[in-house]
Amino acid sequence: MKLSLLTYNMARNWELPKILEFARQSGYAGLEFRAESKHKHGVELEASPEDRRDIRNRVQDAYLEVACIGLSSRFDTPDVARRREIVDRTKRYVELAADVNCRRLRVFGNDMPKDGVGGEPAPDRERVIRYVGDSVRELAEFAQPHGVDILLEMHGQFNYWYFARSAVEHASHPGAGIVYNCDNRDLVGGSVASTYSRVRHLIRHVHMHEFTKGYPYLELFGLLQRDGYEGYCSSELGQELPPPEEFLLMYAQLFRAWGALAAAMGPAALPAQAVASGTVATAAPRPPRA
Repeated sequence: MKLSLLTYNMARNWELPKILEFARQSGYAGLEFRAESKHKHGVELEASPEDRRDIRNRVQDAYLEVACIGLSSRFDTPDVARRREIVDRTKRYVELAADVNCRRLRVFGNDMPKDGVGGEPAPDRERVIRYVGDSVRELAEFAQPHGVDILLEMHGQFNYWYFARSAVEHASHPGAGIVYNCDNRDLVGGSVASTYSRVRHLIRHVHMHEFTKGYPYLELFGLLQRDGYEGYCSSELGQELPPPEEFLLMYAQLFRAWGALAAAMGPAALPAQAVASGTVATAAPRPPRA
Protein backbone atom coordinates (compact mmCIF):
# COMPACT_ATOMS: atom_id res chain seq x y z
CA MET A 1 0.00 0.00 0.00
CA LYS A 2 1.62 3.23 -1.23
CA LEU A 3 0.76 6.91 -0.97
CA SER A 4 0.14 8.96 -4.11
CA LEU A 5 -0.18 12.74 -4.44
CA LEU A 6 -3.26 13.67 -6.50
CA THR A 7 -3.13 17.15 -8.00
CA TYR A 8 -6.88 17.61 -7.47
CA ASN A 9 -7.17 20.15 -5.96
CA MET A 10 -4.46 21.28 -3.55
CA ALA A 11 -1.73 21.00 -6.16
CA ARG A 12 -3.73 22.21 -9.16
CA ASN A 13 -1.58 25.34 -9.49
CA TRP A 14 1.77 23.58 -9.04
CA GLU A 15 3.97 23.01 -12.06
CA LEU A 16 5.67 19.66 -12.48
CA PRO A 17 9.02 20.55 -10.82
CA LYS A 18 7.29 21.65 -7.61
CA ILE A 19 5.06 18.57 -7.58
CA LEU A 20 8.09 16.30 -7.94
CA GLU A 21 10.12 18.10 -5.29
CA PHE A 22 7.31 18.14 -2.75
CA ALA A 23 6.32 14.52 -3.35
CA ARG A 24 9.91 13.35 -3.08
CA GLN A 25 10.56 15.25 0.16
CA SER A 26 7.24 14.39 1.78
CA GLY A 27 7.19 10.61 1.43
CA TYR A 28 4.84 10.16 -1.53
CA ALA A 29 5.68 7.22 -3.76
CA GLY A 30 3.52 8.16 -6.72
CA LEU A 31 1.68 10.96 -8.50
CA GLU A 32 -1.83 11.09 -9.88
CA PHE A 33 -2.45 13.82 -12.43
CA ARG A 34 -5.97 15.16 -12.90
CA ALA A 35 -6.27 15.92 -16.59
CA GLU A 36 -8.86 18.05 -18.39
CA SER A 37 -9.15 20.44 -15.43
CA LYS A 38 -6.68 23.22 -16.30
CA HIS A 39 -4.07 22.04 -13.81
CA LYS A 40 -0.53 23.26 -14.38
CA HIS A 41 1.34 19.94 -14.43
CA GLY A 42 1.28 19.68 -18.24
CA VAL A 43 0.09 16.06 -18.47
CA GLU A 44 -2.51 16.67 -21.16
CA LEU A 45 -3.31 15.51 -24.68
CA GLU A 46 -1.65 18.61 -26.04
CA ALA A 47 1.75 17.53 -24.69
CA SER A 48 4.13 16.88 -27.59
CA PRO A 49 6.12 13.63 -27.87
CA GLU A 50 9.14 15.54 -26.52
CA ASP A 51 7.09 16.88 -23.60
CA ARG A 52 5.79 13.43 -22.78
CA ARG A 53 9.29 11.96 -22.81
CA ASP A 54 10.49 14.78 -20.55
CA ILE A 55 7.63 14.20 -18.07
CA ARG A 56 8.40 10.47 -17.93
CA ASN A 57 12.12 11.09 -17.42
CA ARG A 58 11.60 13.75 -14.73
CA VAL A 59 9.28 11.48 -12.76
CA GLN A 60 11.73 8.59 -12.99
CA ASP A 61 14.67 10.79 -12.02
CA ALA A 62 12.72 11.75 -8.88
CA TYR A 63 12.34 8.03 -8.03
CA LEU A 64 8.56 8.36 -8.36
CA GLU A 65 5.86 6.75 -10.49
CA VAL A 66 2.81 8.09 -12.29
CA ALA A 67 0.23 6.11 -10.34
CA CYS A 68 -2.82 7.18 -12.34
CA ILE A 69 -4.26 9.83 -14.65
CA GLY A 70 -7.77 10.96 -13.75
CA LEU A 71 -10.12 11.86 -16.58
CA SER A 72 -13.54 13.46 -16.90
CA SER A 73 -14.71 10.61 -19.18
CA ARG A 74 -18.14 9.38 -18.11
CA PHE A 75 -20.20 6.82 -19.98
CA ASP A 76 -23.65 7.34 -18.47
CA THR A 77 -25.21 9.21 -21.41
CA PRO A 78 -27.85 7.22 -23.36
CA ASP A 79 -26.73 9.03 -26.52
CA VAL A 80 -24.76 6.41 -28.47
CA ALA A 81 -22.98 8.98 -30.66
CA ARG A 82 -21.90 10.99 -27.61
CA ARG A 83 -20.59 7.87 -25.88
CA ARG A 84 -18.61 7.07 -29.04
CA GLU A 85 -16.97 10.51 -28.90
CA ILE A 86 -16.04 10.02 -25.24
CA VAL A 87 -14.62 6.53 -25.80
CA ASP A 88 -12.57 7.66 -28.79
CA ARG A 89 -11.19 10.64 -26.87
CA THR A 90 -10.32 8.42 -23.91
CA LYS A 91 -8.29 6.18 -26.23
CA ARG A 92 -6.01 9.16 -26.87
CA TYR A 93 -5.45 9.38 -23.12
CA VAL A 94 -4.48 5.71 -23.10
CA GLU A 95 -1.66 6.64 -25.47
CA LEU A 96 -0.71 9.60 -23.26
CA ALA A 97 -0.62 7.34 -20.21
CA ALA A 98 1.65 4.85 -21.95
CA ASP A 99 3.95 7.67 -23.07
CA VAL A 100 4.49 8.87 -19.48
CA ASN A 101 4.75 5.32 -18.11
CA CYS A 102 1.39 5.41 -16.31
CA ARG A 103 -0.47 2.11 -15.88
CA ARG A 104 -3.92 3.34 -14.77
CA LEU A 105 -6.64 5.61 -16.16
CA ARG A 106 -9.61 6.65 -14.02
CA VAL A 107 -13.00 6.97 -15.75
CA PHE A 108 -16.62 7.31 -14.58
CA GLY A 109 -19.94 5.60 -14.94
CA ASN A 110 -21.25 8.32 -12.67
CA ASP A 111 -25.06 8.69 -12.78
CA MET A 112 -28.27 7.09 -13.92
CA PRO A 113 -29.78 9.29 -16.68
CA LYS A 114 -33.05 11.02 -15.84
CA ASP A 115 -34.07 11.33 -19.48
CA GLY A 116 -33.63 9.39 -22.69
CA VAL A 117 -32.62 10.67 -26.12
CA GLY A 118 -35.08 12.81 -28.08
CA GLY A 119 -37.74 12.83 -25.40
CA GLU A 120 -37.69 9.09 -24.82
CA PRO A 121 -37.98 7.72 -21.28
CA ALA A 122 -34.82 7.29 -19.27
CA PRO A 123 -33.10 3.96 -19.97
CA ASP A 124 -33.50 1.11 -17.52
CA ARG A 125 -30.72 1.01 -14.94
CA GLU A 126 -29.56 -2.45 -15.96
CA ARG A 127 -29.20 -1.20 -19.52
CA VAL A 128 -27.09 1.72 -18.27
CA ILE A 129 -24.86 -0.68 -16.37
CA ARG A 130 -24.41 -2.74 -19.54
CA TYR A 131 -23.49 0.14 -21.83
CA VAL A 132 -21.13 1.58 -19.24
CA GLY A 133 -19.53 -1.86 -19.03
CA ASP A 134 -19.35 -2.06 -22.82
CA SER A 135 -17.45 1.23 -22.91
CA VAL A 136 -15.03 0.03 -20.23
CA ARG A 137 -14.47 -3.23 -22.11
CA GLU A 138 -13.72 -1.50 -25.40
CA LEU A 139 -11.23 0.77 -23.69
CA ALA A 140 -9.62 -2.08 -21.76
CA GLU A 141 -9.16 -4.02 -24.99
CA PHE A 142 -7.58 -0.98 -26.63
CA ALA A 143 -5.40 -0.26 -23.59
CA GLN A 144 -4.11 -3.78 -23.02
CA PRO A 145 -1.26 -3.64 -25.58
CA HIS A 146 -0.22 -0.31 -24.02
CA GLY A 147 -0.02 -1.85 -20.53
CA VAL A 148 -2.73 0.46 -19.18
CA ASP A 149 -5.71 -0.52 -16.99
CA ILE A 150 -9.12 1.18 -17.22
CA LEU A 151 -10.51 1.81 -13.76
CA LEU A 152 -14.12 2.80 -13.11
CA GLU A 153 -14.43 5.01 -10.06
CA MET A 154 -17.15 4.45 -7.49
CA HIS A 155 -18.52 7.96 -7.87
CA GLY A 156 -21.88 9.70 -8.17
CA GLN A 157 -24.68 7.14 -8.27
CA PHE A 158 -22.10 4.60 -9.41
CA ASN A 159 -20.62 4.89 -5.94
CA TYR A 160 -23.20 2.21 -5.10
CA TRP A 161 -21.18 -1.00 -5.11
CA TYR A 162 -23.76 -2.91 -7.17
CA PHE A 163 -23.67 -0.46 -10.08
CA ALA A 164 -19.87 -0.17 -10.17
CA ARG A 165 -19.21 -3.88 -9.65
CA SER A 166 -21.82 -4.95 -12.19
CA ALA A 167 -20.43 -2.64 -14.88
CA VAL A 168 -16.87 -3.89 -14.39
CA GLU A 169 -17.98 -7.51 -14.25
CA HIS A 170 -19.98 -6.94 -17.45
CA ALA A 171 -16.80 -5.56 -19.05
CA SER A 172 -15.22 -8.91 -18.18
CA HIS A 173 -11.66 -7.91 -19.02
CA PRO A 174 -8.50 -8.37 -16.91
CA GLY A 175 -7.55 -4.75 -17.58
CA ALA A 176 -10.78 -3.40 -16.05
CA GLY A 177 -11.09 -2.62 -12.35
CA ILE A 178 -12.41 -0.21 -9.76
CA VAL A 179 -11.16 2.94 -8.06
CA TYR A 180 -12.49 2.70 -4.51
CA ASN A 181 -13.55 6.21 -3.47
CA CYS A 182 -13.77 6.29 0.38
CA ASP A 183 -17.29 7.72 0.51
CA ASN A 184 -19.25 7.92 3.77
CA ARG A 185 -22.24 6.46 1.91
CA ASP A 186 -20.36 3.15 2.02
CA LEU A 187 -20.73 2.87 5.79
CA VAL A 188 -23.08 0.26 7.21
CA GLY A 189 -23.42 0.57 10.97
CA GLY A 190 -20.37 2.81 10.99
CA SER A 191 -18.23 0.20 9.22
CA VAL A 192 -16.93 0.01 5.65
CA ALA A 193 -16.44 -3.77 5.78
CA SER A 194 -19.73 -4.73 4.11
CA THR A 195 -19.30 -2.45 1.08
CA TYR A 196 -15.59 -3.24 0.82
CA SER A 197 -16.31 -6.98 0.75
CA ARG A 198 -18.49 -6.51 -2.33
CA VAL A 199 -15.74 -4.98 -4.47
CA ARG A 200 -12.46 -6.03 -2.83
CA HIS A 201 -11.50 -8.32 -5.73
CA LEU A 202 -11.79 -5.44 -8.23
CA ILE A 203 -9.96 -2.65 -6.37
CA ARG A 204 -6.90 -1.45 -8.31
CA HIS A 205 -6.63 2.09 -6.91
CA VAL A 206 -7.98 4.10 -3.96
CA HIS A 207 -9.03 7.74 -3.63
CA MET A 208 -8.83 9.10 -0.10
CA HIS A 209 -10.32 12.40 1.03
CA GLU A 210 -10.13 14.60 4.12
CA PHE A 211 -9.31 12.61 7.24
CA THR A 212 -11.69 14.80 9.26
CA LYS A 213 -15.07 13.75 7.84
CA GLY A 214 -15.78 10.60 9.81
CA TYR A 215 -14.69 7.99 7.29
CA PRO A 216 -13.01 4.99 9.05
CA TYR A 217 -9.65 5.04 7.30
CA LEU A 218 -8.00 2.90 9.97
CA GLU A 219 -10.49 0.13 9.27
CA LEU A 220 -10.02 0.48 5.51
CA PHE A 221 -6.23 0.35 5.80
CA GLY A 222 -6.53 -2.80 7.87
CA LEU A 223 -8.76 -4.42 5.24
CA LEU A 224 -6.42 -3.46 2.41
CA GLN A 225 -3.38 -4.76 4.29
CA ARG A 226 -5.19 -8.00 5.14
CA ASP A 227 -5.87 -8.50 1.43
CA GLY A 228 -2.28 -7.77 0.43
CA TYR A 229 -3.17 -4.63 -1.51
CA GLU A 230 0.04 -3.29 -3.09
CA GLY A 231 -1.45 -0.42 -5.09
CA TYR A 232 -1.75 3.29 -4.47
CA CYS A 233 -3.93 5.36 -2.18
CA SER A 234 -4.23 8.90 -3.60
CA SER A 235 -4.82 12.10 -1.65
CA GLU A 236 -7.89 13.60 -3.33
CA LEU A 237 -8.43 16.84 -1.39
CA GLY A 238 -10.99 19.11 -2.98
CA GLN A 239 -9.98 22.40 -1.35
CA GLU A 240 -6.73 24.19 -2.12
CA LEU A 241 -6.61 25.60 1.41
CA PRO A 242 -8.24 23.64 4.26
CA PRO A 243 -10.38 25.52 6.78
CA PRO A 244 -8.52 26.17 10.06
CA GLU A 245 -10.93 23.89 11.93
CA GLU A 246 -10.09 20.93 9.68
CA PHE A 247 -6.36 21.58 9.82
CA LEU A 248 -6.40 21.74 13.63
CA LEU A 249 -8.54 18.61 13.87
CA MET A 250 -6.13 16.69 11.64
CA TYR A 251 -3.23 18.05 13.72
CA ALA A 252 -4.84 16.60 16.84
CA GLN A 253 -5.50 13.28 15.09
CA LEU A 254 -1.89 13.07 13.94
CA PHE A 255 -0.67 13.87 17.45
CA ARG A 256 -2.68 10.99 18.88
CA ALA A 257 -1.58 8.63 16.09
CA TRP A 258 2.10 9.42 16.64
CA GLY A 259 1.64 9.05 20.39
CA ALA A 260 0.09 5.62 19.96
CA LEU A 261 2.84 4.62 17.52
CA ALA A 262 5.57 5.71 19.94
CA ALA A 263 3.94 3.74 22.75
CA ALA A 264 3.61 0.63 20.59
CA MET A 265 7.20 0.74 19.28
CA GLY A 266 8.94 1.65 22.54
CA PRO A 267 12.10 3.70 23.24
CA ALA A 268 14.40 1.20 21.49
CA ALA A 269 12.81 2.11 18.16
CA LEU A 270 13.37 5.87 18.26
CA PRO A 271 15.17 6.04 14.87
CA ALA A 272 12.34 4.12 13.24
CA GLN A 273 9.82 6.38 14.94
CA ALA A 274 11.52 9.43 13.43
CA VAL A 275 11.19 8.00 9.93
CA ALA A 276 7.60 6.83 10.48
CA SER A 277 6.52 10.25 11.70
CA GLY A 278 8.13 12.06 8.80
CA THR A 279 10.77 13.86 10.87
CA VAL A 280 13.44 13.33 8.26
CA ALA A 281 11.27 14.73 5.49
CA THR A 282 9.84 17.65 7.44
CA ALA A 283 12.76 18.77 9.55
CA ALA A 284 13.24 22.12 7.87
CA PRO A 285 14.19 24.96 10.23
CA ARG A 286 11.32 27.11 11.36
CA PRO A 287 11.44 30.76 10.31
CA PRO A 288 12.25 33.23 13.10
CA ARG A 289 9.32 34.80 14.90
CA ALA A 290 8.41 38.31 13.87
